[in-house]
Amino acid sequence: MNPFAQLISMLIGLYVSAILLRFFLQYFRADYYNPVSQFIIKITDPLVKPIRRVVPGFGGIDLSTLILAWLVIIVKYLFIQFISSGIGNLNIAALLLYSVINVFESAIGLYIFLIIVRAIASWFMQPGQYNPVLAIFGQLTEPLLAKVREKLPPTGGFDLSPMLVLIVLFFINSSISYYLYPLIAKLTS
Repeated sequence: MNPFAQLISMLIGLYVSAILLRFFLQYFRADYYNPVSQFIIKITDPLVKPIRRVVPGFGGIDLSTLILAWLVIIVKYLFIQFISSGIGNLNIAALLLYSVINVFESAIGLYIFLIIVRAIASWFMQPGQYNPVLAIFGQLTEPLLAKVREKLPPTGGFDLSPMLVLIVLFFINSSISYYLYPLIAKLTS
């Protein structure tokens, strides 16, 4: 991939992360007034609002943010395809399916990032010290980590839940790549 396409791909990937972070903020009902939440809402609202008018939520899930993430990933793939070799040999079915899977991979990757940052920061934060970024990361990761923590036996003050959740998330992400990408290639060829 040429450097320009790589730069654009990275910037679009960061925006997809912001969209998915917005989805997590809404799903986990994180603090709306936190500066991080306000920043994410401000940078994603221009594209989320028009889609939300057309696509309603479903069962407490904001489908408009997921659809936006999917559409932005499609744009990223189209841009990379155009820069690399033109649009002539584009497989639309493969593009749509790969983009759906990429939304899930990106969401899992973002959640992995949130857990890792939170775990590392916990080593350096003083008790009672407040950081708006870490507060949001905690609100997003604690629901899952708490459920895992309940199932684990006591470990003498060590919290192994982040490590266990990370292992499972890495396994899911690698399984998606290993099983679904070849399946899509077979189905769409």
